[in-house]
Amino acid sequence: MVVVALVALASPRGDARPTAPPSASGGLIPAASVTAPPPTADPPSAMPSVTSVVPSAAPTTPPATPAPRTSTAPRLAYAAFLRRINDDRATVDRLNANLSAAVQAQDPVATRPAAVAILDFVDRERDWLRDNPPADCYAAAHQEAGTMLDAYGMAADAFIAWADTGGGLAGLAALGDAVDLAQTAAAVSTMFGQTLDATRCPS
Repeated sequence: MVVVALVALASPRGDARPTAPPSASGGLIPAASVTAPPPTADPPSAMPSVTSVVPSAAPTTPPATPAPRTSTAPRLAYAAFLRRINDDRATVDRLNANLSAAVQAQDPVATRPAAVAILDFVDRERDWLRDNPPADCYAAAHQEAGTMLDAYGMAADAFIAWADTGGGLAGLAALGDAVDLAQTAAAVSTMFGQTLDATRCPS
């Protein structure tokens, strides 16, 4: 199931030390019927010319493998993608709440399993995306969903690293890193929502 919006689990850091994240709230709620046209892919940039004294010695680059695409009708595939997103909201809210509460309480013992649960969820979502390639009309949203998963996985890893320090003064730097990555993941999530809102698949 695609993670829709693991909200930023952190408040801004002060000059002296990072602060604990507040509880999660809100999230991206994709509409079942989107009306904006799909984003247009930018044309590939021209390859620069390379001059070599010995042309035959120049390295060769294998042609890029085309990204897989679904054989299902685009509108039906996109509907399944949106259902997957919507079905995950309750799970996402629970994961958010568990990790946020643990970090707010400065409890590394509770933080570790809460972050591991997010990693497990992210892994399942990556598998689903891989097993359900997109149609061209929502390929950008599908790709950004994967980017969002990567960002939240990195944040969860960072909270595990903080938990492993035992907290306290020894963990301040690790907590700061986790806070930064959580904020980055939230920004990526916002971008995903914008792309999703701009996506439309034809009948």
